Amino acid sequence: MTWAEGNVFLGTDTSGHTVVYDSNDQLQRGISPMRALLTSLGACTGMDIVAILGKRKQRLTSLRIELTGERPEHGLPKPWTSIHIRYIVKGVDLERKYVEEAIEDSTEKFCSVGATLSPTAKITHSYEILP
Repeated sequence: MTWAEGNVFLGTDTSGHTVVYDSNDQLQRGISPMRALLTSLGACTGMDIVAILGKRKQRLTSLRIELTGERPEHGLPKPWTSIHIRYIVKGVDLERKYVEEAIEDSTEKFCSVGATLSPTAKITHSYEILP
């Protein structure tokens, strides 16, 4: 992590990929650390689902993941207490049972970000398969 200015930090991994973080709601020059947790959860579970459906020979054409969460209004710290993941899936002849299995496997077994958040946040999910 490198402090850029104000509340802006640059997080760079060992491969050289950089994420801009900012907690200033007016300027928003980057993602807030707490929102980054939600997007990391979405990316983690999304990658699982793409891989699982691919192994099951499902022809996925689109995957959108919407995440919402709740945090306490008062007190500090303010961790996520509940998170809902909504998957919007589209593909060619997708089988509902494989989509459900992929989501369950990701959320229950594979996603490390979800496993990290689940001790303090109740994580729920729903899905929709688009034609």
